[in-house]
Amino acid sequence: MIRIIGVGDIMPGGLLHGSDQQFVSDQVLSLLNQGDLRVGTLECAIGNTPDFIEEKMSRYGDVVYVPDADLKRIKELNMDMVSLANNHFFDLKVSGANHTIQLLDEYGIKHSGAGMNLEEARKPAVFNIRGKSVAVLAFCDVHKYMGYIPIAKSNCAGVNPLDEAYALGEIKNAKKQYDYVVVMPHWGREHTFETTLWCYQMAKKMFKAGADLVLGSHPHRVQAVVNKHGKSVAYSMGNFCFPDRLIAPPLRSTYYTEESIELEKLPVTYKYPAVEEITYKKWIPLARYGMIVSTTIDNHRIDSEFRLTHIDENNFIDFADRNSEIEKGLSKYHFLLNHTPYSFVLPLKNKVSSFVSRFYSTKHKENNK
Repeated sequence: MIRIIGVGDIMPGGLLHGSDQQFVSDQVLSLLNQGDLRVGTLECAIGNTPDFIEEKMSRYGDVVYVPDADLKRIKELNMDMVSLANNHFFDLKVSGANHTIQLLDEYGIKHSGAGMNLEEARKPAVFNIRGKSVAVLAFCDVHKYMGYIPIAKSNCAGVNPLDEAYALGEIKNAKKQYDYVVVMPHWGREHTFETTLWCYQMAKKMFKAGADLVLGSHPHRVQAVVNKHGKSVAYSMGNFCFPDRLIAPPLRSTYYTEESIELEKLPVTYKYPAVEEITYKKWIPLARYGMIVSTTIDNHRIDSEFRLTHIDENNFIDFADRNSEIEKGLSKYHFLLNHTPYSFVLPLKNKVSSFVSRFYSTKHKENNK
């Protein structure tokens, strides 16, 4: 039996920068350590110099990066592999992306999904576990809901694109070479619980092409986990290690300082506005949830289960309440997507999502009166 652990988006800096405090509970680490393979999405650039990509700045994009020293937290989480196929990996230009890859190599953390050319970006991360080969491929949807992203080409750095014919061909080729194929797509609409019809259809096509497990990211919300026909998909694993952060001009760029800052004296935002001064960017309650997806592979039978995680106001990661409204909603999604055609599921999913959103929006307003 092989156990693969998938987690949501990772940005190991923000307000954790410069701190040696424990940022994750022993219970969460214990679950992570039960995996034979641990994977997540590194949704940021790594570098000490804020040399922001001009094209994204001109489009008023959100720039997310982490100083070199903070990359240690990925190692502390015992991540074996990270996907680089996302809309923030090139936020410090091509030089920053190359620097990030070099640091990951130094830490011994495998990666897939971006590179200095298409050959590098398309290369899977490969693991041999108990005599079986596991290939992890990462793709980024460069067409929907992402903004500007460099796309890898034969002589051009960028992300591995989630173009349907190309991606399905890559999955088919990988299945011919490896026993199991894990696909990590960066896709879907941000800040929603609903799996889009396109993601739903693409997951089915990925399975038909040979994928055994699909672990999605990008929406910053947790979405359904579905086991069906011996395959498994987690449409979005939410935010796992993604602390609150400071943003500053130009626009809303991530900001770091070695000086002491009194957070209570800073203006606070829960959205993504262009700012004129240093501002405390906080996640709303809905975005503070992530998901640890534990997948067992036993004689080609794939089954996944999940535990919700929560980032508290001190940016500490622990397990969420098992009876939360979000967990109840996800259980309904799971059942509906397992037993109902998508066209019937969508109205019901929207009702569940609307209820959860109203519940937490009300709670958020009450906590901030």
